[in-house]
This record gives sequence, structure tokens and C-alpha cells, in this order.
Amino acid sequence: MAAPELPTQQVMRGIVLVIVAASLFACVDGFSKLLAETQSVGQIVWARYTMAVPVLFATTAPSHWRSLFRTSRPLAQLGRAFIPLGTSVTMVLSVRYLPLAEATVILFTAPFIVVLLSALVLKERVPMITWMAVIVGFAPVILVARPGFGTMSGYMVFPLIGALFFAAFQLVTRWLRAGGETAHTTLAWTLAVGAVISAPFAFLTWVPVSAEAWLLMAGLGIVFGLAQALMVRAYAHASAGVLTPFSYAQLVAAAIIGMVVFAAVPDVWTVVGIIMITIAGITVARARRS
Repeated sequence: MAAPELPTQQVMRGIVLVIVAASLFACVDGFSKLLAETQSVGQIVWARYTMAVPVLFATTAPSHWRSLFRTSRPLAQLGRAFIPLGTSVTMVLSVRYLPLAEATVILFTAPFIVVLLSALVLKERVPMITWMAVIVGFAPVILVARPGFGTMSGYMVFPLIGALFFAAFQLVTRWLRAGGETAHTTLAWTLAVGAVISAPFAFLTWVPVSAEAWLLMAGLGIVFGLAQALMVRAYAHASAGVLTPFSYAQLVAAAIIGMVVFAAVPDVWTVVGIIMITIAGITVARARRS
């Protein structure tokens, strides 16, 4: 019997939303790289969260505003909200010193770190094919970073630390969802806490902001908020196992933005790394789905 048309449409809608959201996340890093030339890390992170808060309310029905922050686990939500701040700071530092494509490739080792932590901490059973994919997935770090070769290899530590934060973020998010917390509530806490915590760091490191930089900061926050909102909506249409492989569109988008905006053409090793990490990531996603 053929699958019902509506579920198929829902899955396709989720796939499209994930691809758009992933591409917007690449744009977020592009905005950050442009701003890193003149603004402090604190200012950029503050703009990312603060200017995304209005987008959260704009993409949420007014009738749900009062319940956005309603949670049975406030301390857990508070703790989780600190984690993506680590990813934000390290990625701003990453794109300040590295091309977008290279920084994004290293960041996308996070799913393989999740597998490692799932096996070691959560004691989950990991199939052999997943372990093989994890090994292949970490190989691009060597290909792209080429430790000891080139002036940029030392800066690869920033996206690697970002990947650790990103992996922890995914694990804690899974735990909260299993406990009944909604994605919109988790997102609301993330943006609000991020805006509050980053504010004093922005103030202490504040440098003059030109009109152009204000526009870029506004664009950064709006795009970040839209990317988060679209990602939440995507996972309402299909499961993580179906959608996760399509998040690798961010790698392609980062490479394109790097070439078009920053005239940074990825070398052959970076291209090979993108292909390898995408194949390995899809393998892991499918194995965890089965």
C-alpha cells in the first residue's frame, strides 16, 4: 500500500526547512566573520542572541507567548542555555581566523562526539558501522587542519572546542525532550539566557559601532533567530533520523558563502573533508535511526 500523501508532504516540508535553516546557520557565521573585523567577540555574541529574541516572538502565535518560558525543569533549562554560548563564542573566534568552510567542517565533528559520549556516558549500544563512520568522520579534522602545516592549523582548536559544546548541547537537548520539554520552550530559554549572560561581556568589551555594523548585527540576530525557528518547525514534521543528514547542507552553504563573500576558495583537502564528513554523518544518522 502506498504511503499516505500527507505524511510524505510533511516529511518533504521538514527536509526543506532543515536545508533552509542549515543554510541560514552558515549565513550566521558569515555575518560573524564580517563583524569580527571591527567588533569584539562579546558584541557579536550579544547581537546574535538579543536581536534573535524578537524573531522568536514574531514566529510564535501570540496566544502561546505566556507559556513560552513555562517549564517543569527551570534549572536544567538554565544549565542547557549556557552550552550554546560556548559554541557561539568559539565559532566567532573560529571565523575570525579561519575560512568559513574549514571552520564549519571541524564543527561538524560534533555528531561523532555525540556517538562517543552516548557509548561512554549513556552506555548506549553503538553498531560497528557507526564506529567505522565515526573514524571516517574524524579524518577530515586531520585533512583540513593538517597539524603543523600552515599558519592556520593552530586556530583549529576553536572549532574543535565548539564541536565539544555542540555535542553536549545535542545530548542535553535529547535528555530534556525525553523529559517532556518542548522545543519552543527550550529555544526561548536559550535565547533569553544568552542575551542576558552576553550583555555584560558586550558592555566590557564594547567598541564603537558604525551604521553598517549595526545593520550587520541586526541581520546576524534576525538570521540566527529565523534559523532556530525553522529548525524547530522542521523537527515537528519529521524525525531526527530523517532530517539530520540534510543539516550537512550547512557545509555546502559555508563553502559557497566563503567563495562569494570572502573570495576564499576551499582547497582540495577541504573539499575531500566536506565529502567525507557528509558521508560519515549520513551513515551515523541512518544507523541511529534503524
